[in-house]
Amino acid sequence: MYDERAIELLTGLTAEQRAALGELYARLDEELRVEVHRRQRELFKEWLALGRVAPSRGGEAGYAAFLAVLKQVWIEQSPQVLPQIRDHKPYKKRLRNALEKNYLDELVRLREEEKLSWRQLSDHFKKEFKKTVSHTYLKRIYEEHLAEPKGL
Repeated sequence: MYDERAIELLTGLTAEQRAALGELYARLDEELRVEVHRRQRELFKEWLALGRVAPSRGGEAGYAAFLAVLKQVWIEQSPQVLPQIRDHKPYKKRLRNALEKNYLDELVRLREEEKLSWRQLSDHFKKEFKKTVSHTYLKRIYEEHLAEPKGL
């Protein structure tokens, strides 16, 4: 019998993550597997020296060190994720521009004359203009509009 909790505490990995790392190990070439075991041994010795693991839990600690090294190898082997370059403006910026340019007068009128709540305004914009806008975002745009100094 083994102590699954000890492995989870030492590695910080769930059972699913540990299984995925096992699949990664199966795909590694032999040279990298040897490197994993070398680094695992060093990490295990370090944990023993620091008192992080009890010698009686050598099996769990050895396996946890193995998983910790596999996780590190996975991080090292992962290609850097590059952000996608988008040609169009992000949705929120487009939405804000549309609200300020086309719907700000309607927002002010509905809020001040018809005394609609922010949630009612959000529902109104969704029904009438087919624009899904949160009530908090409408409130922020409205308050920023009121805070703007009136120019000549």
